[in-house]
Amino acid sequence: MISKESIQKINEEARVEEVVGEFVTLKKRGSNLLGLCPFHNEKTPSFNVNPARNIYKCFGCGKAGGPIQFLMEYQQMTYPDALRYLAKKYNIELDETFDEGEQREQQEKQNLTESIFISNAFAQKFFIDYMNNTESGKIGLAYFKERGFLNNTIEKFQLGFSPDASDSLTKNALKEGFQLDILKKAGLTSPKENSTYDFFRNRVMFPIHNMTGKVVGFGGRIMIKDEKAPKYVNTPESEVYQKSKILYGAYFAKNEIRKKDECLMVEGYTDVIQLHQSGIENAVASSGTSLTIEQIRLIKRITPNITMLYDGDKAGVKAALRGTDLILEEGMNVRVVILPETEDPDSYVRKVGADAFQQFIQQNKKDLILFKTSLFANEAKEDPIRKAELIRDIIESIGKIPDTIQRSVYVKECSQLFAMSEQILITEVNKIRRKKASEHDKEAQRSEEIKVKSDRVPDPLNHEQFNETGSHLPVLEREIIRILIEFGSWTTYDEETEIPVIQYVLDELEGLDLETPQYKVVYDLIKRQFADGKILDDKFFIANDDPQISSTAIDILAKPYSLSENWWTKYKVIVPDKKSMFAKDIHSAVIRFKQFKNISELKKIESRIKDAKDDSELLRLMKLHKLLMEQKKEFARTVGNVIYRPTT
Repeated sequence: MISKESIQKINEEARVEEVVGEFVTLKKRGSNLLGLCPFHNEKTPSFNVNPARNIYKCFGCGKAGGPIQFLMEYQQMTYPDALRYLAKKYNIELDETFDEGEQREQQEKQNLTESIFISNAFAQKFFIDYMNNTESGKIGLAYFKERGFLNNTIEKFQLGFSPDASDSLTKNALKEGFQLDILKKAGLTSPKENSTYDFFRNRVMFPIHNMTGKVVGFGGRIMIKDEKAPKYVNTPESEVYQKSKILYGAYFAKNEIRKKDECLMVEGYTDVIQLHQSGIENAVASSGTSLTIEQIRLIKRITPNITMLYDGDKAGVKAALRGTDLILEEGMNVRVVILPETEDPDSYVRKVGADAFQQFIQQNKKDLILFKTSLFANEAKEDPIRKAELIRDIIESIGKIPDTIQRSVYVKECSQLFAMSEQILITEVNKIRRKKASEHDKEAQRSEEIKVKSDRVPDPLNHEQFNETGSHLPVLEREIIRILIEFGSWTTYDEETEIPVIQYVLDELEGLDLETPQYKVVYDLIKRQFADGKILDDKFFIANDDPQISSTAIDILAKPYSLSENWWTKYKVIVPDKKSMFAKDIHSAVIRFKQFKNISELKKIESRIKDAKDDSELLRLMKLHKLLMEQKKEFARTVGNVIYRPTT
């Protein structure tokens, strides 16, 4: 169990912009940071990170939280595992205590996803230990050495070797207390009639990591020639491993990709490893498959620039290019490099060295559309039918590019290369765009509707929006909770008194209660804590262990826009800050809420007057009605006459 002191330390040290920034490219906008949301597909950034409050929120899909919640949501970590990850990242010593029995019980309670991660971590260490400490395992080590991998590279990528025995890993895992069912679901053990056997046998092992460095699966290369067995096998799909969503080497490459603002895409494990060893650390691999939309978006969150490195085999290049239109459709900048014939990234960087390799890339890098055009132009020169097919293929690719200027440039270039009228190409591109416009427009409209609904919060203090129905009660209560969370620890005073804002609000609302469930939970917590002499600040709510409380606080505090202080200063425009505006906010919020409650009570009294059974009851109700009417008039006349100031 992780102590409260450790959790508090993590909440204080962990920075949301640093944690989110490992997975999403963020750009400054005012005092906030903005990026593409990692939780849903979007082309216009709506994912906001607020460093001052240490929170994030997407105003497109509504996802929100702090550093811990981000790891739990994006990396599917458990709460304790997210804490351990942050503790390691920020060099915080965890106070975590449990005896052997509690540890076993804790492991049994862990969910399937975490159990698979633990099993994979065990397997990874098992393969490494077998390769380094057994005679038969040294076959694998010899293979890696033959490929030119140094010891520190082998250690960095956690390479290993699986025994030739049928169930060596399974037996050792069961002996250590792992459950057979979990080993099967992790893809480490396969059933065979009434027995089991290891999924990986007699293969060099390449662990596959997610973006936080956890092993989600393995790739294994066979060590003997066997026509019946595939050269490479991968972990079967599981709760933590979906091949279409993982890029090999992305965990090791993400920082360098962000630094260089470019991702090098290669085909195999050894290509990635050899490039990293040579100092070219922005390389990842699609593991021999065409890029999927999930993999493309994974790269896009880090950089919009991707360079594809292909072997010199023309047939292989043509096959690989078939899936690249997906990259164009995502609005990314795609370039292609063809290596010399018979060479791949692994062999070529070993042959010429890192400097010459990088120089070759820069000199031979070609834009994808123009590369496709030149690749097929010669072979179609004497064949009108083939030439027409090629032009249609190029136009189809151009039509997928979202940027109008880029499309125009490509059309002009292709017009010159094919000696065709530019207008004809424009017409054909427009046909393709119109064909898909309806579907795209509907999707964009739905996305915009969601965003507008999220951004547009009714103003409970606006006379035109306020009415005497219950529809605005949640809005009014939301404003009360916002005041208590944002300003509760500040000080309010008039000519004679000085009290905390929280005391002023609770005193003013004494006898009244909130009705909206999520706001009532927070309000009741505030009252209990204040009764115990505690005044809570916004950090308490944001980092609260109760997900309902933290999500409510973050949702209320997060704002889609922030002021750019430099811009306003440059043009000498004075913008009122919270300290000068919050007095009106507090007083108005309290008055409006009390006014609403007054109107609601009046309606109840008026209904009861109609059903009064005798004169005495009618008289009592009429007196109460008169009192409420006087209060209603007073609320209508009231203006803010209380002065507030924040504590310093």
